[in-house]
Amino acid sequence: MSETSRGVARALTVLRTINALPGAGISRIAQAAGISRPAVYRIVRTLEEAGYLRYDSASESLRLTPLVQQLSAGYDEEAWITELAGPLLDELQRKVVWPTDLFCFFDDTMIMCRTTRRVSPWTFDKVAVGLRIPLLVTACGRAYLAHRDAADRDQVLERLLPGEGRNAQERQDARRMLDRVRNDGYAMREVGFMRETNSIAVPVLLDGVAHCCIAVTYIASALKPEEVIVRYEPLLRACAASIAAVLARPH
Repeated sequence: MSETSRGVARALTVLRTINALPGAGISRIAQAAGISRPAVYRIVRTLEEAGYLRYDSASESLRLTPLVQQLSAGYDEEAWITELAGPLLDELQRKVVWPTDLFCFFDDTMIMCRTTRRVSPWTFDKVAVGLRIPLLVTACGRAYLAHRDAADRDQVLERLLPGEGRNAQERQDARRMLDRVRNDGYAMREVGFMRETNSIAVPVLLDGVAHCCIAVTYIASALKPEEVIVRYEPLLRACAASIAAVLARPH
């Protein structure tokens, strides 16, 4: 294989690896691709200049851009949502100061696709893009699942709580909880899950169905839940509506 052919093959390997590891940084990409870090850095710079990659300084991560769609189906919905929603999430963080997050559904969990923790002066943990959280006890998980259609929701509940007996009762309890969340339009994290912090989340809706969720995470001892709802729920709802409007535009 010529040097030129080897360079093209490496660039395609890097693209495939970034597609498989959305939000990863250069070191992780290099390790997964089996290519040296300096070589990956050179490839990334070239692909970024050509418009196929975007480096997110807030999360120190690499993401594919919509231009990749011209090459293959590698550009996925999560990357598309993150690309378009990012500036609006940043704007929300400047208003609430606390860290703001964007989560998408993945394999019966929610996965963090973007966070403003690196720029928020009130950041209190080292949570990073790629974090996976459960559905039924987290604000984003509850907000997302409550705003899916009934068939989708029931299929997820059957997978999470299969069988009869105690699980059947828990499924019924979960349905009632999700109905309340859907009626409220927002969700709070279950008390006791990550005791030091709490979150409030709302769904981003397209045609009435959740495509992702955004959240404000705060120190639990700093604010009462009722204060959080009054202060931040309207801002979250407005941001979610703006994100939905952007996602609904032809791209």
